[in-house]
Amino acid sequence: MLFRSSLLGEVEVNEATTLLFPHGIPAFENCTRFQLFHDQDKAEPSVFWMQSLDNPDVLFSVVSPTELGLRYEIELSEDDVTALELSRPEDAAILLMVYKPQEQADEAHPVLAPLRANVRNPLVINLAARRGLQKAGLGCDILFHNRG
Repeated sequence: MLFRSSLLGEVEVNEATTLLFPHGIPAFENCTRFQLFHDQDKAEPSVFWMQSLDNPDVLFSVVSPTELGLRYEIELSEDDVTALELSRPEDAAILLMVYKPQEQADEAHPVLAPLRANVRNPLVINLAARRGLQKAGLGCDILFHNRG
């Protein structure tokens, strides 16, 4: 399927690899179908783009927490497991939305503005079933390790 994204232009979408967020993402509840894209020039991309197939203006930059040196342990409720159709924990993946804060995006050099990661509201995706949800309002503990 050919899809016209307002930011990515015309992109080819394989509907068999579409991610389904049955309840949408908070503030984007009407966007339930997403496609992941990455820079084709990199064998192992560090940043992905998650394009809504329901609204061509909705596009998120997402990154694996390991790219930021983070590790998650998330306890999923029974409702979360059902919504994700998750049968094996190893099928779950975490992605973080990264963004430029609005107050910094309007500066003279918006490209140089620092990015922030939404670490308290990660996306949990079942890679096998291609279903996702956003876990909102997580508490965070930061652990420091001495390196020898």
